[in-house]
Amino acid sequence: MAQVSCKRCGATNAGLDAAPLPGAAGQLVYAHTCNSCWEIWRGEQVKLLNEHRLSPANPEHYAFLVQQMKDFLRLA
Repeated sequence: MAQVSCKRCGATNAGLDAAPLPGAAGQLVYAHTCNSCWEIWRGEQVKLLNEHRLSPANPEHYAFLVQQMKDFLRLA
């Protein structure tokens, strides 16, 4: 695992093994998010999915989740 300077926590920590999403969003997360912050986001994502009854297969729901992820991880 490479070290990354995480935009969310501001620390240099172990990064992800691979991009967690396809495309540019996945590469952005991979380059600027540590593994610890990604795990925290995954918990938040589950809450969003349940509270808003989202389906990642729905393009509008997916776009909403990606924007929430970018905001949470301070990538936007």
